[in-house]
Amino acid sequence: MWFMIHNINAPDALDRRADHVEAHWDYLDAAQDHMITAGPYFSADGDTRIGSIFIVDFPDAVAAESWIAKEPFTKHGLYASHTIHVYDHRWPKPDDAGNTK
Repeated sequence: MWFMIHNINAPDALDRRADHVEAHWDYLDAAQDHMITAGPYFSADGDTRIGSIFIVDFPDAVAAESWIAKEPFTKHGLYASHTIHVYDHRWPKPDDAGNTK
C-alpha cells in the first residue's frame, strides 16, 4: 500500500541539516525497495525549504510510521512533525503492465 508522508521542517532544521544529511541519504538509499518518490518542497519564493514529501510502499500504516520514526531527520528533530496518509496514485495512469505513460 502506498503512503504519503508529509514532513514539516523544524524552524532550525536548515542550521542542523548538515550534521545529519549523510545519515538521511543512507537511510533513504537503504529503503529503495519502499521508495516511490521523495523530495523537499519550498515556499512560493522557491528558496525557503518547508519540508519534504515521501511516497512510500509499505504493508500498512504501522510499518510506514515505524520507518519514518527511525529516519535520521525525524530522530534528530529536523522534522517538527509528520503525517501519514494513504496515497492513491492516479496520474500518470499506468497501462495494463503497470508502466506509466
